[in-house]
Amino acid sequence: MRVVKVKSKERRRDRRIQEIPLKIDLNGSNYETANWSLGGFLLYSFYGDFQIGETPVVGIKAEVGDQVFQHVVRAEIVRIDFTRKMLAANFVELDDDILNTLEGLSTGRLRRELLRKRKSA
Repeated sequence: MRVVKVKSKERRRDRRIQEIPLKIDLNGSNYETANWSLGGFLLYSFYGDFQIGETPVVGIKAEVGDQVFQHVVRAEIVRIDFTRKMLAANFVELDDDILNTLEGLSTGRLRRELLRKRKSA
């Protein structure tokens, strides 16, 4: 009998977005996401002093054309790799406004709405 390995199914609930980076303000330092989803984000070039399980307040900034969306949310630090300078965090609480922005970015809806407004103006 031959054993065939099957790739395990992706366990993430939300699609990762790399094409549209978010700007993250974490403890007074600014970063750009390597990727993000409705569940959280990953930072490269991270220099900081956090512990896994901490839940800092995080500033999120997204730009769509000339429109800027800024939010503040709490995130839980779930992974830190000091050797590779990476930090991963999960969003703890997303209110409707933040969720609307992130969903709009991930689906392209915010960009389409902005284009529609420009055409009608």
